[in-house]
Order: sequence, then structure tokens, then C-alpha cells
Amino acid sequence: MNRLRISKGPALLVAFFVLAGLPQDSQAITAWARKYGVSCNVCHVAGYKLTRAGQNFLRNGHKMPGGQEKEANISDYLAMTAKLRSWQTNKNTKTLATGVETKEIRNSFEAHALSVYSGGPLDKGFSYFTEIYLNENEKKNPLENSKKDDGLTEDESDMGDWARSKLAEMYLQYTTSGEDIFYTARMGRIMPWLLHLHGGGARLEYSRPLPMTETVYSENPYRAFSRQFGASGGVNFKDAFLELGVVNGTGKYENTVEIGTDTRKDIFATLDYSFDANGSMGGVYYYKGRYPSHWFTPSKYIGDDAFDQLGLLGNYTFDLRGIKGALIGSYFAGKNKFNTTAINGFEQKSKGYYLEAQSHLKDGDMAPYFRWDFFDADTSFKDNEKKGPVLGFHWKPMDHGRFVLEWSEYKNKNASKSLTTKAITAATTETANRSATLEIQFMF
Repeated sequence: MNRLRISKGPALLVAFFVLAGLPQDSQAITAWARKYGVSCNVCHVAGYKLTRAGQNFLRNGHKMPGGQEKEANISDYLAMTAKLRSWQTNKNTKTLATGVETKEIRNSFEAHALSVYSGGPLDKGFSYFTEIYLNENEKKNPLENSKKDDGLTEDESDMGDWARSKLAEMYLQYTTSGEDIFYTARMGRIMPWLLHLHGGGARLEYSRPLPMTETVYSENPYRAFSRQFGASGGVNFKDAFLELGVVNGTGKYENTVEIGTDTRKDIFATLDYSFDANGSMGGVYYYKGRYPSHWFTPSKYIGDDAFDQLGLLGNYTFDLRGIKGALIGSYFAGKNKFNTTAINGFEQKSKGYYLEAQSHLKDGDMAPYFRWDFFDADTSFKDNEKKGPVLGFHWKPMDHGRFVLEWSEYKNKNASKSLTTKAITAATTETANRSATLEIQFMF
């Protein structure tokens, strides 16, 4: 049988830009826009990036400061959203000694997720927010998950757990009245608001930056982008905001509420200052924690992994004589200290950063962007860094949705360092991961 093979990357590009060139008249309306009778552009610019009003709305319990409450209506508190994706990945691995390359190409369509957003004021200063995935695609692959001839690997059902629901965020919040000065506290599944505003949550792009998503060490699940169970308190004074929080310290693990009998908690602190109504701000982030790595791999570790991370984050969102856009960036520096079976006081330092430029065209309905990502899990030796460019285009063709086309290429070598002798093993391969993704998201 003859089979027609079409490279999805070029096809996606052509279809996307032909459609994007058609004239559109769009103004987004969602649950909270329905509640207050305003356009989503009051709180958002260029996709889901938040303006100053949107930042205040988020931190003030998903309610307008000083706004008059009306009778509760479920449509004012509930929004449904779905994400559809088409993607292709090209993984090229080159052996440095011989120059021989191996290639792996994959592509697919998927209904990635169906989610519910719900939140807003309750009464007497209390409010709530929740984001839950009713279903998230598991990317089943029968060839890789089926029973093998070894007699050991059992079949994995194509249906998975029949739902694969996931709780992203959920918390109850209390906020005092006031616009320039207010206090707030929340408990549940949370993420520092400063990180939410700089790649962790509301954003223009499809993907999150590497420094937000990479773990600082292989056995430690901590990463900057972590939605954990805990509590935080904050104070807003005019254009400055301070948040202090305590969390379980489970890092990237989505559903974990405890690690064995570990009773220690991690802490975080953020301080930021907003410069204008567009949402421009600068801030500092600090996280300190401990992780019982020795419980998982006692052959390597003696005692906990004590670690901390400092981050500088900011964005400048501008409108200069009709030229609109944003410059966004962050820098993270971390340190992990632990005892191994051979070395006391083993220390690893990590760093990562990203820089991004966005152009907001047609009132943000069309927005190309470019980002450079970098992450180094151990700065004491070379050739273990991961880095590369990200190029994307955001398009909002309708009132209740958006299209994002994104291409990225990350490169890294496989050099490593021994935890027992500190000996460095030189890199033997270099891997280039190229990815092109079209995400279609709609909400009502």
C-alpha cells in the first residue's frame, strides 16, 4: 500500500498564517468579564498576559477592588476551557567522537485537556479560586506500553484511569477591603503570585520557560514552577506587594501531599513593585527547603538535601506611540547542599535565565514573540547546560479563544559529575530537541 507522508511542520505554518491573515474583530468575554460587564481587555493584554488591573484582580480574590457585589450567578463564577494540539518533535542525537547521528521523529493530533476555572468573591472578605482538569491527555502509545515478549511487562489499558483529572490550583482566600492598602491570606494548592505573572500562569506563550520547569537536581523534585499545598499571606501597599508562604515541599509532584514521615516544610517569599497600568513590574523571589533524598537512594545520600533558590523577575510592557509589546525576563540562582556516602558537604550550584521579546499587534490579537532559555543544573563543570531559542505567534481570531503556534530547539550535552569522587565525565553525545506545536484553546 502506498502511503502519503506529509511533514506536519510546514503544513501547520502555511495553514496558520493563511488563517491569521483574515480580518478579525474580536473582544474576549469570560466568566469574570460576564460578572462585571467589562471586556477581558481590562485585565488582559495579548492573550492571557495580565495588566496592572488584572494583577490586582488576581491578588484581591478575583474581584474588583471596591466593586459592588450582585446576587450570585453560576455563570459569573464558572468557565470551561479546552486545549487542542497538533505537534511534531525531532530528536537528533550526535555521538561526538564519530559524528554519527540518530534521529527520532514523532507527530500527532491530540485533545490535550478539558478544564474548569471557577472563582470569585463569597462574602465577608472571603473568596475562592480553582482550576481543575476534568481530563488531560495521557499520550498513550500501544507500541511502547503493551506487553512484550519478555513475559514481564503487562499490557497497559488504553483507557488509563478513565478520567486523569488533575487539580492545578485551589484555595480559599481572605482579603481586607481597600485598594491601595490591603492584606490577604490563602490556603490550598498555591503558587507564588510573582511566578504566576512571569511564566508560571497567565501568559501569552504556549510553553513555560526552561528555568521555571527544570529540576535543580535529579533526585530533588523542586522547580520554580510548582503548585504545592500550603498557605501564604500578603500585603499590598500602593504599587508594592509582599507575599510569604509555607508549603509541603513536594515540588513538581502533582498529587503528593506528604513525603513519608517528613514533617519539615519549605518556605518562600516574594516582593515586587509595579510601574504602570500596563502591568510592568520587577520583583525578587526566594525559596528555601529540605528534601529527604536519602530515603529514596540511601546508597548515594546521607541526610537531607538542603537547598535554596533566589530569583529576579520582571517585565516591561509598553505602548510607545502606538508601538506595543513587552520585554520579559528572569534569572534564577540555586544551591543544593547534602552529604553523600563518600563526601560531606557536597554542594551544587545551579543557574537559569530567560529573555523574551513580544510584539502586540492589532490590540494584542496578533502577537509574535521570541525567547531564549538557559538552564545549568551544576555550574561547576561545562557541557551539562540546556539552552535554545523559542519562536512563536499568538493569534486571537474569535471572542472566546486563541491559536498559538510555537517552535523551539533545545540543545544539551551529557557531561556528568560523580557524587562520590567529584570526578567529571566528559560529554559523549549532543542532543538537539526540535519541537513545533499548534495549540488551539477556547473558553466560555
